[in-house]
Amino acid sequence: MSGHATWAEWVESGEWADAGDSAMPMLPALAADVMSLALDPDVSITRLARVITKDQVLATRVLRLANSAYCAPMQEVTTVNDAIVRMGTGPVRNVVLAVCFTSRLQGANVYGPQGRELVDHAIGTAYLARLVAERAGVDADEAFMCGLLHDMGKLLILKLSRDFIKFGVPTPSAQEIDTVCRDRHPQIGARLLRQWQLPSALEGPVQFHHDPSASTTHALESSVTYMANRLAHRYGFGCPADETNLLEDAVCTKLGLTEAWQADLDRRAPGLFQVARQIVS
Repeated sequence: MSGHATWAEWVESGEWADAGDSAMPMLPALAADVMSLALDPDVSITRLARVITKDQVLATRVLRLANSAYCAPMQEVTTVNDAIVRMGTGPVRNVVLAVCFTSRLQGANVYGPQGRELVDHAIGTAYLARLVAERAGVDADEAFMCGLLHDMGKLLILKLSRDFIKFGVPTPSAQEIDTVCRDRHPQIGARLLRQWQLPSALEGPVQFHHDPSASTTHALESSVTYMANRLAHRYGFGCPADETNLLEDAVCTKLGLTEAWQADLDRRAPGLFQVARQIVS
């Protein structure tokens, strides 16, 4: 039994980390291979295809994207190798990462009705982070991963809120869950990434995606994740739309985002999100 007076105190204590995968969302088996591929700009088509073809779901999703209207195919492709040649290794790595990290995170019995919305928000933020990073001169593949993972703390908190009996902690109230999700998800998400032994470069942007100025080691990357998250909220990707004028945010200036750039993104983003969402569904 837990010695904590409230569920929130137990979550804050980090004792859930000692419970391993019984408390934490499991990192998909292919994720370690995928992570190394995503961080390798010189990965070969052969090596990428070899990893993808290990998993039927991954192979199917990659082929679906290669043959989608988004890629404007002149001729249908039927092999993973041909799909990679058509799209390029970068977009394919993004699809593989997205499928790996979202395929097990949508169960209503584990994460409740918010699970699907959080996955949609993660996918939308990931693709926006890539676009922001390209504009700001930051590693786009790394930015994609940070966007994909930025709210993992919320998913873990929701899982812990449904597992309280298993760990002998007090029943959480809805208000308690909402408060912990709102106030503590960046720090808990960063801790989850450490438990998963993911690259340390991802931890800072996840922890400081609401306050990039507080990051001492990855301030620019944190700013990219912060702005991608704000853009995802602007467009209502997995959340209610918030039409706040982001050009008034000093981070826009820091990243070189202009009114013309945002206007172009306003036209492109909804279609990009719909394609991305279909690929991981």
